[in-house]
Amino acid sequence: MILTQRDKDLVFEIAMSHVLSRDQILALGLFNSVTRVNTRMRVLRELGLLRNLETPFFRGSLYGPGPNASEVLTGRAAGLIANRQPSPRFLRHALATTEIRLALKSKGASNWQYEPMLWRVFEHAGKTLEIRPDGMAMSVKGPILVECDMGHVSPQKLGEKLKNYHQFASGGHAKRLYQIDSFNLLIVTTGKLRATHLRDLEPDRCSYGFLVQTFEELGVPLIGGWS
Repeated sequence: MILTQRDKDLVFEIAMSHVLSRDQILALGLFNSVTRVNTRMRVLRELGLLRNLETPFFRGSLYGPGPNASEVLTGRAAGLIANRQPSPRFLRHALATTEIRLALKSKGASNWQYEPMLWRVFEHAGKTLEIRPDGMAMSVKGPILVECDMGHVSPQKLGEKLKNYHQFASGGHAKRLYQIDSFNLLIVTTGKLRATHLRDLEPDRCSYGFLVQTFEELGVPLIGGWS
C-alpha cells in the first residue's frame, strides 16, 4: 500500500490534535466527501496507522493514532503518542479545542499550532515557570493563544496560569521562545457565570491581550458531558 502525502498529513493532524471526529476531518478540508473519508479511514485503520476511539459522550466516529502511527511521524511527534492513554475527559477537551480552532479559522485565523508544539518552560526571577496553551493561531490582530476551559480547573490554578502568561510576555520570553512580540490570550469556557469568574482573574497591569468567551459566544458546539 502506497501512502499519499495526505495520508501522512492526516496521521500527523490526528496525532497532534490527540483525537479528531469524522466531521472535524471534513471541516479541516482533508477530504471533500463523507464517502471518501470513510473509505480512507478504513484503509488507515487496517494498516494500524489510525484506530477508532470510543467514549460515553460521543456517538460519532472518533479517530486516534494507531499502533503503527510512529512509522509515518517524525521526531517529537512520534514520541508524544508512545504512551498516550486518553480518558473521556481528555478526549472531550481535545475535541473542544479543535472546535475552537475551526471557529477561529472561519473568522480568518490561520497557521494553527498544536499544544504539544507550544509547551515551554522558562526561568523568571529565579523561578521555573511553564506555559502550555491548547493552541495558537495567527489573526489580523496578531497571535492568539488559546485556553480551552471545560470548567474542571480551579480558579486558583487558572490564576497561576495567567500570572505565568504575564511573566512570559513581560519578561521577553514570548519573543525568545515563540518569536512573537506580543499576543492575545483567548479563554473559551462553558457558561456565562464561569466566564465572569475567569475575567475577574485578569492579572494587574496585564502584559497581553485578555479575552474570555463562552463556547456559545464563539459559535462553538459544546461537546456533551458524561456521567
